[in-house]
Amino acid sequence: MTKKVTVIFMCNGATAGKDGSVVVNEDAKTVLVSQIKAEQIPQGYTVESVGELKIQEIDGKECVLVTLKKIATTKPVTVAFYDTVNRAMLSTTMTINVASDAEFVYKTDLKESLPGYEIIDNGKNQISENNRVVMSVKPVAAEKMRNVTVTYRYEGSNKVITKATVDVPMSKKVLTKAELPGATVESSGYLFDVVPTTNGPFGINDLGDGKGEVAVTATIKMHK
Repeated sequence: MTKKVTVIFMCNGATAGKDGSVVVNEDAKTVLVSQIKAEQIPQGYTVESVGELKIQEIDGKECVLVTLKKIATTKPVTVAFYDTVNRAMLSTTMTINVASDAEFVYKTDLKESLPGYEIIDNGKNQISENNRVVMSVKPVAAEKMRNVTVTYRYEGSNKVITKATVDVPMSKKVLTKAELPGATVESSGYLFDVVPTTNGPFGINDLGDGKGEVAVTATIKMHK
């Protein structure tokens, strides 16, 4: 004589997928994990339970509980960096996610840049057993800056309201409204904010010797 035992699959304290079943002798008190057919195991999981599973009554049915583990589709990999110029490892690392079966990491897998360095490693990097790779980098010289004087003028009269300065990279040719330096003026004992009347962009006039100028039409509003 035999009986059917319901197999309930569990993962992290919750049921996972559809229940399975296994046929055992009527007097059986346990079920071997090996008796559970592979096709019954929910897709995306592996069985963590081993050995014999105790048959127990749940909601009036004889059942066994099988613990599953979700199969990771990705894995985290730590990317360390070697400075080829100074011949030293950097303290900065990145963590990226790659396919769980990936064996290599490529430069294109990095989704962000490394400030102050250029990644010169264009090959494939073997992922170690502890999910780590090392990529070669070289320091990048900081771009020279230009000191730009912004002259705010009243619309119409072209009268100067005030001036302010801001440092920007030499390669920058224009400023947006958001990049303009803030400015205030005082009149009759009251403080006013200088407010550009357009959003730009505002072209930078190169004065040479690391300097530039920008003219901006503006108005003033009472400072809050």
